[in-house]
Amino acid sequence: MTRGELAGLLMGPFGADTADRTARRVCAEDGDGAVGELYRLATQPDEGLPRPLRRRVLFRGAWVLERIYFGARDRFMPHAGSFCRRDFAAASDPGRRRLFAKIMADLLVREERLCGGEELGRIAEAAMQWAVDPAMPVSVKVWTLGLLRTCRGRVGWVADAWDDLTETLGRDAAPGLACRLRGCTAGEAAGTGVALRSRNGGK
Repeated sequence: MTRGELAGLLMGPFGADTADRTARRVCAEDGDGAVGELYRLATQPDEGLPRPLRRRVLFRGAWVLERIYFGARDRFMPHAGSFCRRDFAAASDPGRRRLFAKIMADLLVREERLCGGEELGRIAEAAMQWAVDPAMPVSVKVWTLGLLRTCRGRVGWVADAWDDLTETLGRDAAPGLACRLRGCTAGEAAGTGVALRSRNGGK
């Protein structure tokens, strides 16, 4: 599958089923060619496209990449090094940040030796910036918080900032974020009244 064919799929009608089908089709290709092209489409803006289409291709490419990571991780792993070194932190829009944070939160647990030292520090720094940005959607904050929870035991300054971070995010937190702050699932939160308390300013 060529870059042009992939871009055409990403620019057309798209939904969750399309993302799954595209992921399966890309993974069915021999070698790393199609997955590599998809990775580049998801991480490197195509300057030849108009801006709205460029954003669409980036986001949908990231969506398919996330499906590949969780459905066929071995096909993603050849690109994991670039993802940790550069492309995670470089994501500039909320949609890709959410998808990339979801991947990274899992990757740091499964592949503990993959990212370390300066790389892990850059990942944590980007995640911290996303977490405290008032403009970021709750879905981005939820996944970045999970990522930072993992970093807390490996990056000293994250551990030092953890209490301040959770206190800041806990103010008027939406239910999903309140769940993550308390380390519980959405179902557990509903059972304990976390969602209600978060809506009432913690009362």
